Amino acid sequence: MNNNEEKKKMNPFILVLFAGVIPLFVVAILAVFVLEMAGVEVVDWAKEKTSNVPIVGEMIKEDQPTEESTQKLEAAQAKLQERQDEITELENSIGDLESTIKQLEDEILRLEHRNDSNNNTEENQNPEEDVANEMIQSFTEMKGKQAAQILESIDDDQLVVRILTGMEPGDRGEILQRMTKEKAARYTELVMATMENE
Repeated sequence: MNNNEEKKKMNPFILVLFAGVIPLFVVAILAVFVLEMAGVEVVDWAKEKTSNVPIVGEMIKEDQPTEESTQKLEAAQAKLQERQDEITELENSIGDLESTIKQLEDEILRLEHRNDSNNNTEENQNPEEDVANEMIQSFTEMKGKQAAQILESIDDDQLVVRILTGMEPGDRGEILQRMTKEKAARYTELVMATMENE
């Protein structure tokens, strides 16, 4: 009899389990699936609703990024964007300088060709002076920043001083202002010494 009584006591539990709980669980899973397919964010909605539940809410909050990590990420992204902007600006500057150098090289070639043709005639008494004057004119017409960068890259100090002394004081001052302090000081001293000797 004990065996039959135990079977009768378990049967209502198994009946409730199979007839009620399992079908409800299957229906809930199907409902979530259908809602997700319909475009409803069930998971986000569930996180929002359960965030105030004591134990479950703490588990959900651990998964979410903290404000501090979000701020660090935003700061890093801003810094990265800043660096990329600097790189783009430098690449543009390099392109401008390369085109200026190309123009100057073309002008030098043209002047050398002209110089060679003038050497054949006796009309041109001092071709180096003409080349220097045209170079001075080129640097005078150029933007101060570009002229300063190009003059700083020239290794021949005498050539740089010759170009600077041939310029108007205003143009010379603008170019020297755009150079590094060390080079500007050195060229200023050399220009002053050259002008005193004249």
